[in-house]
Amino acid sequence: MISSQVSNRFPLFLRRLLITPKISYRYSSTIPKPNGQIPDVNTFLTKIGRNCNELKDAFENNWNNLFQWDSKMLKEKGVNIQQRKYILNQVQKYRNNEPICEIKLGKKSFFGGERKRKAFTAKWRAENK
Repeated sequence: MISSQVSNRFPLFLRRLLITPKISYRYSSTIPKPNGQIPDVNTFLTKIGRNCNELKDAFENNWNNLFQWDSKMLKEKGVNIQQRKYILNQVQKYRNNEPICEIKLGKKSFFGGERKRKAFTAKWRAENK
């Protein structure tokens, strides 16, 4: 019924777009091969840092798990949100053949952020007089 309505109103190329089912490309990404510097999951997690090597048991030291699992699966394994985002970001970098290195966490300033720094420093100086 739908295909007959579509064929009457739209040209051929639009009919194909409307009738064909959408394909999910979520899991179609390739799994890269381990290289000499990063031969297994434990080495990968150690190299990216931020205590991710403690999660080697969650990945069961399986290379396919590292590249196929999404955030939902990592959540089920008990990985907190900051580490999930960080690991998935580093995995994507590895897929794109970008260099893998630890990204250190930034330090917060004693006097707060840039917008309120003047107010905090003035308050701190007034208290310490």
